[in-house]
Amino acid sequence: MNYITIIISTLILLSALSTKAQEDTVTNEHTPDTTYIDLKNKRIIIIDKVGGSFDDFGDKEEDIREEKKHETKDFDSHFGGIELGLNTYMTPDQSLTLGEEQYYMELEDSRSLEFNLNLFDVAIPIIDERVGLVSGLGFSWQNYKFDNKQLVLQNDSSVLYYDSVSSKSYKKNKLTTVFLTAPLALEFQFPAGRKDVWFLIGGYAGVKIGSYVKLVADDDDKSKTKEDFHLNTFRYGLRAAMGVNSWSIYATYSAKPLFKKDEGPELYPISVGVGLAF
Repeated sequence: MNYITIIISTLILLSALSTKAQEDTVTNEHTPDTTYIDLKNKRIIIIDKVGGSFDDFGDKEEDIREEKKHETKDFDSHFGGIELGLNTYMTPDQSLTLGEEQYYMELEDSRSLEFNLNLFDVAIPIIDERVGLVSGLGFSWQNYKFDNKQLVLQNDSSVLYYDSVSSKSYKKNKLTTVFLTAPLALEFQFPAGRKDVWFLIGGYAGVKIGSYVKLVADDDDKSKTKEDFHLNTFRYGLRAAMGVNSWSIYATYSAKPLFKKDEGPELYPISVGVGLAF
């Protein structure tokens, strides 16, 4: 083999190797290494390639918003909690002033307190997360503190009556009722920034589970008489409440009289107060 043949063979081999190297370079340029770094609301894309790197900061907020559109949110109702208010009653003509035949039922309005312990609530969303059907279960204590301490309710007759006591002076004379209650109402929620404004309106029903008259004499001698006192066993009426976040004001009206028909005065319990939801 002469030198010319060796030189020609060497050139052909070098040319082949050069072509192969160029192909590898092109291939590498079109198949760069890519690294993804996900932050809270951002995505960083790092692409390694010949001659440098390319960084891309992608925005994930749009993806997050899309995901939230498909999330199912619970309707957070506000019945469960505690409430403290004032209770009184109205006559059939919706007057707070009692007639002469009902004067023995006059109350110390500012001291006739109601306490509600609403154990839990359940809600069914109706319109998105803004309107829901609300129910629950709770206990309600109503204290009717009579203005005339010497007129004591009696329960040993077919009708309610009072006895005017003169042998002992009393400083406290009250009728207490205890009901198990359940509402059925619509709740409307209106978000306002970080605050949740809401409004509830509907009905409620209750069953009496206890009642008594408590007397406290001037010498602190106490007596408690647990009787029916001709009170209606069942109660139903209207309930409304409005609030911001967990705080609220509420009102109730009983469409059922306090006492059984023809066994006591026709009086319809009402109450107003404030509440704190769980």
